[in-house]
Amino acid sequence: MPDNIPIDPSIDMPERLRRGLLRIAREADARGDALPGENELARVLGANRPQVRRELAELEHQGIVRRHQGAATTVDPVALRMSVRLEEQVEHTALLRRLGYEPTVDLLESGTGEIPSRIHRNLSAGVPASGIHAVKRWNADGRPAMLAENYLSVPAEHSGTVDAAGSIFDVAEAVWGEPLLWEVATPGVEALSEESADRLQLEPGSPCLTLEIIGVTRSGLRVFHSFERHHPLIVRYSLVRTIPAPWR
Repeated sequence: MPDNIPIDPSIDMPERLRRGLLRIAREADARGDALPGENELARVLGANRPQVRRELAELEHQGIVRRHQGAATTVDPVALRMSVRLEEQVEHTALLRRLGYEPTVDLLESGTGEIPSRIHRNLSAGVPASGIHAVKRWNADGRPAMLAENYLSVPAEHSGTVDAAGSIFDVAEAVWGEPLLWEVATPGVEALSEESADRLQLEPGSPCLTLEIIGVTRSGLRVFHSFERHHPLIVRYSLVRTIPAPWR
């Protein structure tokens, strides 16, 4: 474990502790280790023992850690995976924070113009074939975690007034007058091209999880398309599946 965990002074202490403990839990799970004792956790997190104990109790309530009197605190790997659900829409910045990472976002490309026909055919009939295009990269603790290539159809009256760098959810609501409430997400796998591999700091040909996403507004209009490439070692997604009755 590092001598100390990087701390953003703009974040209040409970949130800093939560993120730090999640990071330590994630790294301990990857090694198959138990968590350090409360005194050691307090030292590396720059906190006191009661503060650490309160945040551990919250993680225990969520099922992420297991605590027993006189025994080491361990991580429940299944509960840790459950914090990132494939069927749950979470903005990627929030998702990375949920895992204890410090997220940042880079805008790699942006522009306006015609949406390629292979993309536009996935959107609702009648929505404009022009809009904004943006390529963004999400980083976890400075390490590339996900690339997203986004296209948003934009009504003519809003053409030229849209900031492609903003959150796609905010931009979509601003130009369409209603929020994106639904997503159709189709997972896949891809061998990374040289360009994508360079942007994710992986070797060309490396496999990665992909998600093709269609964003749907409250009234049912499909106006947004995204293709995401996820670094395989940063986030692991889980999917909860139900077993149909009758149960035996």
